[in-house]
Amino acid sequence: MTNQFEEYQIEKKNQAVTIRRCYVCGGVIEIPEEINGYPVEEIGDYAFSAYGPAGEEDASVCGAKLEEIILPKTIKRIGKYAFYGCSRLEKISFYSNISDIGAGAFTGCHRVSELDATLVAGEKSCLRELLLELREKQSVSLHAVEGEAKLVFPEFFEEAVENTPARILETHTHGSGMWYRNCFIQTEVQFDLYDKRFPWAKEDEKQEVILEMAFGRLLYPIGLHKEAEQKYKEFLTEYFEEACLWAFSRESLQETKYLAREIAKEKAMMQQMIHIAGKQRKEEIFSYLMNEEHERYPSGKKEDKFLL
Repeated sequence: MTNQFEEYQIEKKNQAVTIRRCYVCGGVIEIPEEINGYPVEEIGDYAFSAYGPAGEEDASVCGAKLEEIILPKTIKRIGKYAFYGCSRLEKISFYSNISDIGAGAFTGCHRVSELDATLVAGEKSCLRELLLELREKQSVSLHAVEGEAKLVFPEFFEEAVENTPARILETHTHGSGMWYRNCFIQTEVQFDLYDKRFPWAKEDEKQEVILEMAFGRLLYPIGLHKEAEQKYKEFLTEYFEEACLWAFSRESLQETKYLAREIAKEKAMMQQMIHIAGKQRKEEIFSYLMNEEHERYPSGKKEDKFLL
């Protein structure tokens, strides 16, 4: 039975609800756990696609209108081509126990860059399957029983290359993204495998991607061994100025505090941070760093300070 509600077009079957279309205002959509007392368990085929299976276009929130989707813990299935052509979709929030992702569910969603995943203990995770669907670089926030993690899965792409003597096409994979997407055993993220791939990322990825990786693991160190921690710290030390610029450009006090307290062990490094913050006119960061320097080096001379 299909029913038309004010905000959702749904189909009720087996005491559960399937979302067929959404008419909620705005580009950020949070799907409810229940509609009329029934759990919402499925995002139907073509539900958020710009065009349905017959090619019709309507006034629902679909295609380029959708910017962020928040899925409830009740969702078990995402239908085929459910988000096909959602060209402005940037963030997906979901629970990891989605058991079925249909073919082409996220085809054409090239702007997705952020995943927010709540891991459901004891159940098979869909995270790797989703990461394979989304080949662009993904910043992933993981919420697990043991705590929070921030991971980066770089971009990868495949190229068909002709092997003329053998008369076959070979698939060549580029970028470290596939290596990182293989850091799973039985659908669970293996943090030690993730960290061991850092040297590969340093060879293949842009510096801003590597910096995000390093900060993510150091600030949210679930499963982070001492050896891996040291490697990340060494990278931030080697590229200290670049790390400061990266953190300051995001107005991030969290990364700034980490650099000041864990990396800038010498007075000259602290003064370098202050100088960069002043030059970039980052007032809040500048103020924090000045206070930090004063507490650490109370006898510092005025000429050591940099003014905005």
